[in-house]
Amino acid sequence: MTDIFHVTIDSVRDATLRARVYVINPDVPDVPEEPTFPLALLADVWWMLDNGNLTDDDDDGHRPQRCPFSPERGREILAGMAMGDELGEVFGLIVGRLIRITEYGYLLADDAKTLLEPRRKAKDVYGRLLGVGRDDISRYAWTPSDPVRFDVRTAEIVTSYERGPLRNVPLWSEAAAFDDPDEPWEEGEREKIAGLAGTADLSNWRAWPVIASRALEAFPYRDFTVTVSHPGYLEHLAAGMSWSTTHTGRV
Repeated sequence: MTDIFHVTIDSVRDATLRARVYVINPDVPDVPEEPTFPLALLADVWWMLDNGNLTDDDDDGHRPQRCPFSPERGREILAGMAMGDELGEVFGLIVGRLIRITEYGYLLADDAKTLLEPRRKAKDVYGRLLGVGRDDISRYAWTPSDPVRFDVRTAEIVTSYERGPLRNVPLWSEAAAFDDPDEPWEEGEREKIAGLAGTADLSNWRAWPVIASRALEAFPYRDFTVTVSHPGYLEHLAAGMSWSTTHTGRV
């Protein structure tokens, strides 16, 4: 999937997280205002650490990934988290989760061997199943996402979420003055854009060539502050973390 935002963590204190979100994709031209968004970010980092995917990485020099500890330390932190299992559940509500099943579709325990009692078929519990298949452990299926349950968990976990103003938005005059060889101006188009006053509308693709020419720090961004109901939801986060994400909090 295409990255939508780039996130940098400024501070984590008790149950409050402060971070900055850069808008990097014109398809989603602003930081979501719904409290499901910061919860999705918490679950995103949980998943990345669980899979060893959040490390220092300069492969994409435009948006470097940063983590102040090793993948091994990340897994240790998850293992000791007070709310780690809950964030794993939240991640499953967003993207679905892998479940183990028998040849006839009955639910298995996490060991992929023990039949859960009372016996229930996965389709009777989860409804529509996605990606049914088999690996070297057992048959499996993916459950669908659950936006209703995700909203419920958000209300239980996120106690406040505040966004700062959208900054680093280019002026229309800057957009009009920029020449992109891959996106030449059509006749009369530049003059129309140049005649607009104030900051550009980020939902208009003509604002983006000049943005894309900038360093990450000069991209449009919002700072945000989120407070959660228990500091255990933030134990896996640290100042200095930086990563790109496909999550918007909209399931």
